[in-house]
Amino acid sequence: MKTVTARIPESLLSDIEGIEREEQAERAQVIRKLLDSAVRKWKTDKALEELREGRVTLRTASRRAGLTYVEMLDRTREAGISIDYSMNDLHRDISSLRAE
Repeated sequence: MKTVTARIPESLLSDIEGIEREEQAERAQVIRKLLDSAVRKWKTDKALEELREGRVTLRTASRRAGLTYVEMLDRTREAGISIDYSMNDLHRDISSLRAE
């Protein structure tokens, strides 16, 4: 594991300390959990943006976000992104899954 040092505002430190007390966890554990959550959210948001702009396929977006295909479909629905997905696309995707 690597060590990272960062300067943060007092208000953010206060929030982290509140989470420490609430979760009854050490600061490093709380920060790792928060960073992990933020990175996963960023990856998902970025993949959704690329999908919305037509730069990636649903399969690529799900892989980049670290989500399953079905989870990514759910996120696109929640984000209001229309997916032009036909029965032919479904058959092709199923075939490619079998080939993997």
